[in-house]
Amino acid sequence: MNGISNLLLKAGPTRLFAALGIAAVVVAIIFTLVLRMGGEANALLFAGVEMRETAQITQRLEQADIPYELRGDGSSIYVPRSRVLDARMMLSADGLPSRGSIGYEIFDQPDALGQTQFHQNINRLRALEGELARTIASLDGIASARVHLVLPERQLFSREAEQPSASIVLGLRRDALTPNQVVAIRNLVASATPGLTANRVTILDETGRLLAAATDGEGASGEAIDSRQAAMEERIRRTVTDIVEGVVGAGNARVQVTAEMDFSRVSETSERFDPEGRVVRSTSTTEQTSSSAARAQGTSAGVNTPDATAAGGSNSGSQNSDNSSQETVNYEISRTTRTEISEGGRIRRLSVAVAVDGVHTPGAEGAEASYAPRSEEDMQRLQALVRSAVGFNAERGDVVEVVNTQFARAEIPGGAEASAGMFDNIDLMRILEIVAALIASLAFVFFVLRPLVGGLMRGGANAAALGGPGAQPALPGPGAPPALPSPDGAAALADGDAGIDLAQIQGRVRASSVRRVAEVVDQHPDESAQIIRGWLNNAL
Repeated sequence: MNGISNLLLKAGPTRLFAALGIAAVVVAIIFTLVLRMGGEANALLFAGVEMRETAQITQRLEQADIPYELRGDGSSIYVPRSRVLDARMMLSADGLPSRGSIGYEIFDQPDALGQTQFHQNINRLRALEGELARTIASLDGIASARVHLVLPERQLFSREAEQPSASIVLGLRRDALTPNQVVAIRNLVASATPGLTANRVTILDETGRLLAAATDGEGASGEAIDSRQAAMEERIRRTVTDIVEGVVGAGNARVQVTAEMDFSRVSETSERFDPEGRVVRSTSTTEQTSSSAARAQGTSAGVNTPDATAAGGSNSGSQNSDNSSQETVNYEISRTTRTEISEGGRIRRLSVAVAVDGVHTPGAEGAEASYAPRSEEDMQRLQALVRSAVGFNAERGDVVEVVNTQFARAEIPGGAEASAGMFDNIDLMRILEIVAALIASLAFVFFVLRPLVGGLMRGGANAAALGGPGAQPALPGPGAPPALPSPDGAAALADGDAGIDLAQIQGRVRASSVRRVAEVVDQHPDESAQIIRGWLNNAL
């Protein structure tokens, strides 16, 4: 303790206050870094927000006493991780953010009842477009969306009506969407719009790249044909890969599939008559009966008398009758009418190529692994499995080839995958911030603080050695004439011995001076070492 007290007193008040100030600054910096690293990290609340909505969101966060941070020119808002859910629920209740679109809340305005039918139709169209844009923007991989709908009005006394159509522009968070996602978006818009079909929806991304084109419904576009063929080949490839790798092991099989598909749309109508299959359609029966009578009159005297007939005149005649019947039966011949519509997408020919790696046996005690090809029986079983999986049909010319060959593999350390999985869930940006803060702290301590404190301490020690109370320097400082004491000690210096100019002394006199300096160093070793250190520091 006495040594430290003497050192502080010898350093002087100026150097002492300077050292205390530097120490306080260092402590404050370290304390700030510790609080920064130990405090709660911020998490993303919303990204890609327009400036108008950013002002509304930040105002609402300030009212709720939730700290926030703006990044990315104000388009990204960060809040403490523990307050993210609360902030999102609170802002969702206020309808923020609206993604720059207007939904059905447009009808909540008080003046909506006084609008004309035209304004009501326009607002309905805007609300439908805004709701669809919000729904699409909420999907994974999509940052923003704009929807344009064309809903033609039905004209009076018109038999034909124009079909609705839609155009969608997407802002993507990644390079591209999968074909299934594009189809899902088209079906979503078509299902939510009255009278709209999926083939009349056009989708583009923010770079102007066409993701889905509208068609007239009679056939598929070139992009749709390519995507369907690629999807079919990928589905077959995954099926074959799963079944083969289940036998030979993961990564030991390579599968390629080429499918020749027929996308022709054929409509066929056939009509067939069966003469054997007769069916009574109608029956008609007609019956006709007729009768006739003929008489012969004889001579008599009293022919003209009224009572001639009654008097006993006799008549003779004949009667005829005719009966006829007619039946008409109508038969219907059996007829079959068959209409068949074949949609495109049939597999015309299928080619499957499968490469299977051999068997690798690990060597003993770190030796190189040995390779052995698979047996012919194993290859035949694999080929039979592949044919069954793809629905092999020899009549249409399908080809399935399963070949055993040795794969070219790069040596991967055993722990590479495991170590990669360990760092999947670590916040790399957070780690980089902590490492940068530690490096800056160490650099400040070693390159700024340590030289300053060392210089102050050495300066105090040199001052004590050269000009302290009751002390006499054993050797002169730099630039002073060397006054060498006599061998008898300090008494010889007090007798008025003049200094010697070493630059004008040569030969043996210079050797004697060196011996006297060595004697002085032997008598005062501590003071000599401190003076030499001071010279070296000044020289550096």
